[in-house]
Amino acid sequence: MTVRRSNLWRYAIIVAIFFLISVIYLGRLFYLQIIVGVPTDDGSEDTRRVTVQAVRGEIYDRNGKALVSNRYTYDLVLSYSGLAGGGLRRANDACLSLADALQSTGAGDRHKEAYFPYDGTYPYYVLRDSSDLSSTVSYRLQKVLRTIGLEEDASIADVVKYYVSTFDLLATDAGGKRLYDDDEIDRLIRLRYDMDARSFKENGEYLYAEDIGIELMTYVKELSLSGVSFTVNVERVYNYPGYASHILGTVGPIYSEEWEYYNEQGYQMNAIVGKSGCEYAFESYLRGSDGILEITVDADGRVTSKTLVEPIAGNDVYLTIDIDLQIAAEDGLRDNVAEVVRRAQGDVSHGANCTAGAAVALDPDTFDVLAIASFPTYDLTTYNLQYDELISDARNPLFNRALNGLYAPGSTYKLGVSVVGLLQDRISTTSRIACNGKYTRYHDYQPKCSTWPHAYGSTLNVTQAIADSCNCFFYELGYRLGIDTLSGYMGRFGFGKDTGIELGGQVGNQANADDWLAAEIPGLTLQTAIGQSDTAASPLQLACYLGTLTNGGTRYSAHLLNAVHAFGGGEPVYTFRQTEQTVLDRIEIAESDLAAVLRGMRDVVTENEVVDRYIPNDLTDANGNAVAVGGKTGTAQNSSGCDNALFVCAAPYNDPEVVISVVIEQGYTGGYASMTAGKILEAFYGRS
Repeated sequence: MTVRRSNLWRYAIIVAIFFLISVIYLGRLFYLQIIVGVPTDDGSEDTRRVTVQAVRGEIYDRNGKALVSNRYTYDLVLSYSGLAGGGLRRANDACLSLADALQSTGAGDRHKEAYFPYDGTYPYYVLRDSSDLSSTVSYRLQKVLRTIGLEEDASIADVVKYYVSTFDLLATDAGGKRLYDDDEIDRLIRLRYDMDARSFKENGEYLYAEDIGIELMTYVKELSLSGVSFTVNVERVYNYPGYASHILGTVGPIYSEEWEYYNEQGYQMNAIVGKSGCEYAFESYLRGSDGILEITVDADGRVTSKTLVEPIAGNDVYLTIDIDLQIAAEDGLRDNVAEVVRRAQGDVSHGANCTAGAAVALDPDTFDVLAIASFPTYDLTTYNLQYDELISDARNPLFNRALNGLYAPGSTYKLGVSVVGLLQDRISTTSRIACNGKYTRYHDYQPKCSTWPHAYGSTLNVTQAIADSCNCFFYELGYRLGIDTLSGYMGRFGFGKDTGIELGGQVGNQANADDWLAAEIPGLTLQTAIGQSDTAASPLQLACYLGTLTNGGTRYSAHLLNAVHAFGGGEPVYTFRQTEQTVLDRIEIAESDLAAVLRGMRDVVTENEVVDRYIPNDLTDANGNAVAVGGKTGTAQNSSGCDNALFVCAAPYNDPEVVISVVIEQGYTGGYASMTAGKILEAFYGRS
């Protein structure tokens, strides 16, 4: 019996000792985690890895003018382990010193505490009026209450008491004087609340101030505060605001649905990538490789070691675009649309509803895209801020009409039909076709010629038919060729085919017999021959078509990439050479046949009163030689309203170094579209 009582005492003593140890351990843990806030992983060191963002390559035009460059900004960041490691008083003093630094350098607005839910100052806080308390602020308040262990209906006094006691804000010195006045306590409560609202402890970092200047950064560095560091950010700068926006494109974060792809490519989750335009198309050149900075700090927040794997900057991309031509094209479209509306004088059937258009300038020998413009457009510098407004704009300014707009080519199509007719010996350069104002081969379908009577008389050769845009001539030529031959050859000129440009785009359609019922073929063949029916092309396709025709029949892949250099104007990584081009097709056009077509184009410019008004007749090349322009108008039916106006041209007409296509939606008549082409030609040949 005595032995049992003795054992019970031993057990009781063991339990008491265990209980005492547990109390001491829990008390110490509470002190470290809540009062002091020191990491308790091993009590000594904390290591973290930071991604060092690689500088993204910049984008230039063909002449080396910077279109998209980089702006470097600096953020002030607090490290949780570094700030907490020095103890409460040091952390409080560091936070107050930062606040003073911002005020002293005039950068107070760089730090924002967006989620603080109370008005007033310590100790007299009141909850904001419910109408001012946004759902985000309210959501964050509930999150903070859970984080600090308070009930969701906790009072303002409860919250203030928590922060004052947890961070020892009423501490006094040896003489009993408070260390922090009410204003400083107010600053610290607001800051600590914001840290909790932004999950500072879980994230390990707190963005204290964004986009700070060198003065503030220098000021803070001199304070040598523990747990304070700086990060470098790179922002895109658009050096020609409002121009080339559809070409250059945007950058942005990786979306969740994209992560699997980018992860396989070695991207960090927080990487910024190209989202559209050249930023997206040339991402592999522009991206660079991020570096890694590994930082180890001791229990007092002092950095004990740093290891850096240097980032590698992306490459610079040089486009085929000439920014001066691009500006001329975009300004030309804007003025062209305004001119059509002015001339319409409120008449919808004459273009009063004209609001949009597109233009492309192309080197016919290389298919370098010199300018590719869409109107209305937008400004990349304000794109994110104005996105909701842009997306709801009925004119659809985000839509790239030059690549994705599809339009019946109208009479611009007749140039290709002429070449095919000559190539297939259905006509010769001297043979003539009669026009009496109506095409009468079919009993039940007799379309009229919109330009009859003709200045050349009742019979026309191919040059005259182009110059006067005689529908009956091309109805007959279409009949002689047949839809299969016509469709096959015009497809080889690029209608209904991919242009190959790096930005993609619509392929449109070349009208063909497979799309029709047999009974409808005769009438639709005639309509196809004058650029109507089911044929639809983008402005870029029209430029490629004209480039193919005027260079003698070689259709290349259109391209925007001219060269790639190491960042900062370094060595070439890639240079475009003509031998590397993809030849998409080649049609052998006899020189005499081509000359007859080009002469017709020249006559269009000199004999069409509207075109002659807009196309300069005094252009000269670099050697002072006169430059004669050839072109073709097109007026195409538009199911959405007034006819679309189209114009294509080449300069010099007999040995082109530039070809241009223009489409003005609801522009009424093709001659009106020549205004934009005239502005581009003036820029190309150096006229101010």
